[in-house]
Amino acid sequence: MATQNNPQKKKHWWNNIADVYRVTKRSYSWIGWAMLAALLSVPLIVLIICFLVPFSVGRSIFYVIVGLSLGMLLATTLLTRLANSAMYKQLEGVKGNVYAVLRSIKRGWIVEQEPVAINRKQDLVYRLVGRPGIVLISEGPSSRVSELLNDQERKCHRVAPSVPIHKIQSGQGKNQVPIGKLLKTINRLKKEIGKDEVPIVGQRLQSLQNKVYRLPGGVDPAKAKMNRRMFRGK
Repeated sequence: MATQNNPQKKKHWWNNIADVYRVTKRSYSWIGWAMLAALLSVPLIVLIICFLVPFSVGRSIFYVIVGLSLGMLLATTLLTRLANSAMYKQLEGVKGNVYAVLRSIKRGWIVEQEPVAINRKQDLVYRLVGRPGIVLISEGPSSRVSELLNDQERKCHRVAPSVPIHKIQSGQGKNQVPIGKLLKTINRLKKEIGKDEVPIVGQRLQSLQNKVYRLPGGVDPAKAKMNRRMFRGK
């Protein structure tokens, strides 16, 4: 914790890139060599062209500098894409990984911060409300979460009978959605209710929460979620 005598130092953009690199390397140990190849490939190609084409020395240096800049951009782009993939890869099998993804969902949704259902095996069901209606997302084996989803579907129908309900099973099993494709699956749902209806449905569903289900002790999905501000240098 920062104090007046020892204030917390502000991270620079290169510190953020280093953090992203360390996270990505946990899943892709070869990322350093790939970035180096991307960084050097473009200026090397430009240098070869400068040898083959009779450019002036000044113009050749300029082109090499431009090529180096493009190489840096290519290396950073590669790191960003692999960082997202590594984030989802490291979330697999982590309890609470569904909420770690839901935290980054775009505007227009009401996302419950805690699971709306949990069983003895610690299988979870999360709920969110948006233009597609009510979305129930389970976390756990299909053989166990089906009952939890069906139970929540019945409860939602009682307070919002005309609102569409979508059930999604997150996991690696058959007919389940991998954690890396969960956000895309949610965004592909068809919009079926009005924008003004979303908060009304959310308020109705709050009446179902007689009991708040909390994640098992020691589980913090926020730690598993990568801070996207690292890419923006903030």
